[in-house]
Amino acid sequence: MIKKEYKEILRRQNKLEMELELIKKTVLANDESNIKPSVLKRWDRISRDMDRGKVGRTFNSVQEAKKWLKNL
Repeated sequence: MIKKEYKEILRRQNKLEMELELIKKTVLANDESNIKPSVLKRWDRISRDMDRGKVGRTFNSVQEAKKWLKNL
């Protein structure tokens, strides 16, 4: 693996970790009793697909990521 590929992998990993933190904060901000089961299933599916590398999402800013999370 060349240095450039390694740096790209680290950059993508950092972005995913930031997204995960935003998701955690969003979920904790909402009481679990207020989350509909259908929404929870959709979040679980998105998370599972991301873990498998099927779905990737990049954001240009934190605001864009927050907007995307609110629209989940």
